[in-house]
Order: sequence, then structure tokens, then C-alpha cells
Amino acid sequence: MAVKILLASSNAGKLREFQVLAKESPLPLQFELFPGFDPIPEFEESAPTFAENSLGKALYYSRQTSNVVIADDSGLVVPNLGGRPGILSARYAGVGATSEQRIEKLLGEMNGFTSMERAAHFVCAISLVRHNRALAVITAQA
Repeated sequence: MAVKILLASSNAGKLREFQVLAKESPLPLQFELFPGFDPIPEFEESAPTFAENSLGKALYYSRQTSNVVIADDSGLVVPNLGGRPGILSARYAGVGATSEQRIEKLLGEMNGFTSMERAAHFVCAISLVRHNRALAVITAQA
């Protein structure tokens, strides 16, 4: 029997990504979008780290269900910009900005940087929670 894991999101694209990963798992996993996600007040990702934001989000939504909940936080880190956009990656050019607008702002801030000074890495933190208790918090960067 597959372990049912609710994704703390209403993003069908993100669900498909997790479902692809589930196929590669030696464990039988079944990912689903969190039912009734949109009417629940949004979790405010205001912690200083990706791991704290993903764990906070997973804990927040786990209070609504007895199922296992998974949540993530991710973003781009540019060391020569003091780590920006970092945890603010999704809101870097303002709430509701498009990917193109975020990229334009980032490139504008790096105007005049050499290619070496433009070095960046992607960080992703994923937290798994059940009954308001953390089962795992994993952070990776590439």
C-alpha cells in the first residue's frame, strides 16, 4: 500500500514533479495536492532560511490533516549580491511579478559584474511532517 503524502500547494506542475520522483523511489509513494488548499490562509514564509520556511509551511498545513504533508521552499542565491534573491526569490521583483521581471531585476543588479562575479546556486529545502511533528528536513544546493 502506498504512503499518501499531501503536497502543501495547489500547483499541479509541482505535483507532477513529485510524482515523477515517486516513480523512482523504492517505496510506494502517492503524492496528492492538499485538498481545500486555496481557502486556507496562506502561510507567510518569513523565516530567514529555506529550511525554516519549508518546515514552517509543512507544520502549518499539517494541522489541517492527519496525512503526511510535504512542503518546500527554494530559490536562487547569488553570493556577490549578499545572497539575494535567496528566500525572496519568488517575490524578488515584487508580489505578482513574472519570472521575466524577476530575471530582469536580478540581471540589472548584476550589471557590470564579470562572469565569475555572477556565480550563483539554487537551494531547495523540503520538509516532511505528520501530526505537527517533523519527520525530515532536507536541504540541497546545486
